[in-house]
Amino acid sequence: MDEFLHKHFRLFNERHLQLYRTIDVFDELIVFLRVFLTNCGVDILLMDKYRWNFRTYLCIFCLTSFVFSMVFTVYRHWTDWYAVMDSLSVSGIGFQGMIKMYSALKQKSYFQEKYLNIKTLHMRSTKHPKNNRSMMKCTLVILYLFRFFFVSYVIAGVAFFVLPFYVMVVRQEKSLVLPLELPFVEPFSETGYVITTVYHLVMVAMGIMGILAADMGIMILVLHIIGIVDVFMNNLEELDEILLQPELDAEHKQKKFTEICKMHKEIIQYEEDLDSCYYNTVFVQVITSVSCLSLTLFVIYMTRDWTRLMFMLATFFQLLEFCMLGTALRVKNDHVIDAIYDCNWHLLTASDKRRFAIMLHRAQNPVEMTIGGISLLNMETFVEIMKTIYSYFAMMINFLE
Repeated sequence: MDEFLHKHFRLFNERHLQLYRTIDVFDELIVFLRVFLTNCGVDILLMDKYRWNFRTYLCIFCLTSFVFSMVFTVYRHWTDWYAVMDSLSVSGIGFQGMIKMYSALKQKSYFQEKYLNIKTLHMRSTKHPKNNRSMMKCTLVILYLFRFFFVSYVIAGVAFFVLPFYVMVVRQEKSLVLPLELPFVEPFSETGYVITTVYHLVMVAMGIMGILAADMGIMILVLHIIGIVDVFMNNLEELDEILLQPELDAEHKQKKFTEICKMHKEIIQYEEDLDSCYYNTVFVQVITSVSCLSLTLFVIYMTRDWTRLMFMLATFFQLLEFCMLGTALRVKNDHVIDAIYDCNWHLLTASDKRRFAIMLHRAQNPVEMTIGGISLLNMETFVEIMKTIYSYFAMMINFLE
């Protein structure tokens, strides 16, 4: 992975952007994604060749057993509220994994279609220098954002592996990797501790793979709106140049404008599909992330168990990631409005001016990703969520004290 990232780091230089084809970088990005999809048994990009395999059943088993072990742990320690909240603080990861895997398998055809559409756009853009640069930059934005979150998740995962052994060596105490226990297994006996620890480590490894596969897939789909809008803006610039050339016939100008209107409709449809596809996923993601953050913060404060800190940070960055995706969508919608308004629309024919007015009106009522239709998914919502978590946390502390 480091070789792949190092190879493309210099591509943000404009001179280097002209030397590479966007389709090649996109293909390598997809290869990177498929590593995680394959390990989770959901490599739906195999198209018609995709079949459930051992990894698919292993992933389903991990998700199912996670829920059962969490319910068992809560039931077993029902009178110990700190233990109950500690167990519930990681429950969000299981629910997120279930909804994301269910979404990937149920909407397999949708994701395959979008993958082919995006790949086709990259292939067409390769033949157009300006569009090639725009799509290349979009792909690299996805790449480096994913690198940041990849490092965050891996550090959190390593912390899950290392901290319990650190506690055992330094404090001479047995500490569980996850606050989850298995039925019929005594977690702090010699044999039971080994069994429970191995189970936890498998769950952590599969969890990281699943999160990376799902989140990278979401980033690729949502953030490609950056490249799509930039290509649309490039076409508007070309229309401006055509309109300023009086020697060109009206039919040629109208053909270019019709192409732009069609592209704008495709952008709107793309955004509507995104909100529809991730409607439930985003809702579960935000609700569970907020629950995990609140409970983990409270447990850390009350028990001073800093082994949960890395988990809390990883959850924080995951919530931040989704809100950033929603903000990116909104920002590109604003760019569309500005680009449409700034073009030489006054040089269009009377009929095309009416079509232009309709397009501008539609652009001023953009589609945005929502949290289950309750609130917009953006950085403003993220800030409000953080304020709410802090308020409830302060209120609980004041109540207990």
